Amino acid sequence: MFEKDPRTFSPEYKNLSPEQKAMVKLEITLTNFFKNFDKSMSRWERMIYPMLVVVGVLGMSGFYLIYNVTRDMHQLTKQVDPRMETNLQSMSSHMGQLTQNIQIMTEQITVLVKRVDSMEQHVAAMDGNIGALTLDVGAMSKNVGMMTGNIADMNQAMRTMTVNTGFMSRDINQMGRPMDFMNSFTPW
Repeated sequence: MFEKDPRTFSPEYKNLSPEQKAMVKLEITLTNFFKNFDKSMSRWERMIYPMLVVVGVLGMSGFYLIYNVTRDMHQLTKQVDPRMETNLQSMSSHMGQLTQNIQIMTEQITVLVKRVDSMEQHVAAMDGNIGALTLDVGAMSKNVGMMTGNIADMNQAMRTMTVNTGFMSRDINQMGRPMDFMNSFTPW
């Protein structure tokens, strides 16, 4: 780096003290640094300036969109319910009542939990009684089997009676006009 610089080849450079030579080398180093920095900055400038323009345009379009959405929402709320503000105030007053009702419900649920615990004890006692009921149900099942047979017999008898009633109705209708007077008294 220093070997290529023409200042290091000059006759005045050879006559300088070591401190002065160090200052010349520092000057050469800083000059090279700033030249390189300037080159890199020009590269960055080619990227940064367009990016700043794009970000600015995006920011302005974002502001524009948010402004329009806010305005549209304001118009929408006015069209949906013009009395929204009073309704919201009414709703906030009802929230206090809701809080009180929830507190009452909490107290009632506490009582309910105590009663459910009591019911569990009663259910345990009922389990013992259900064992005894199971035996009784077995005996009832046998009796129901017998009743089913009897009901089937009754069902057959009812069918027979229905058929015979139908025959009687037909026979009475066939008796003709003299029986019209009697037909008004009979239910079939």
